[in-house]
Amino acid sequence: MTVRDRAAFDAAWGRCEAWLSAHSPIDHAALRPPATAEEITSLEHRIGFPLHPQLRALLERHDGVLAHPEEDNHHAGAFLPLGHRLSSVDQIASQHAWLVSEAEMIADCGGDELYGHAGQWVPFALPNDGGLAFVDHCPGPAYGHVYEMGIGSGCGAVAWASSLAELFEELSTSLEAGAPFRQFLPTPCELPSGHFCLSWDSEPRQEPGGVPGGTRGDVRGGGRGWPPARRPAVLRPAVPRPRPLTELGRLVVGEVPAPVTPELHFVEVVHDVPAIGPSHASEVSGAEGQAPD
Repeated sequence: MTVRDRAAFDAAWGRCEAWLSAHSPIDHAALRPPATAEEITSLEHRIGFPLHPQLRALLERHDGVLAHPEEDNHHAGAFLPLGHRLSSVDQIASQHAWLVSEAEMIADCGGDELYGHAGQWVPFALPNDGGLAFVDHCPGPAYGHVYEMGIGSGCGAVAWASSLAELFEELSTSLEAGAPFRQFLPTPCELPSGHFCLSWDSEPRQEPGGVPGGTRGDVRGGGRGWPPARRPAVLRPAVPRPRPLTELGRLVVGEVPAPVTPELHFVEVVHDVPAIGPSHASEVSGAEGQAPD
């Protein structure tokens, strides 16, 4: 990657992270610290080839996001379209190993060249309902291209961008303008805690006044119509405890009142998860400084 390519990635990711910090601080707080050089080198040994420089640059910024136990797309850290969460180096290695083991099955999913080299796909994000977003590492004209593929009810890869830099550039533009990325519209999701996190709504909505439209009037303008940002709760490790079922969150349509609930704390819990489509979500504790009941 040239200096210009690295600068393009840094600028694109910087825009995206700045938007999260300003308008969805609970999502921003879910970002993990950078992966170390040793962890990235170990990952390259495990997958058997060097990482694309832009994927390396992403891991040098953040080693994925915090993991949470509840199964819900609308939670802290699931801020990419379709509820994808950035993966850690360990998650990348695990999911890549699964791709290698299922390469023949994946080859049957499509007739073009992409599906014939699943062992050279490197996942960088996972949703909650099965699937992955990956960077193609096969040498050639598609090297570095970004795809998303669902797994479960059939599989088919959809091109998202020609590079991670282009992906985060387009996502940042979407967030700043309140416009769709592909068919996904950036939408505030209200959590039971009173925080608002970023979701991407793919359902057609009505503009104010009942006029059909592709964007919502209350979220246009790059967050100017978003709910007032609350400073993030503390995200920390904790031992999971049984909890009653509660509402996990709702997409917000129309005017959003300022949150008035007490500051709550999110906790990180890491579980053993299956190789296909691991599920992560947030668990909310009671009052500030309290462990969950």
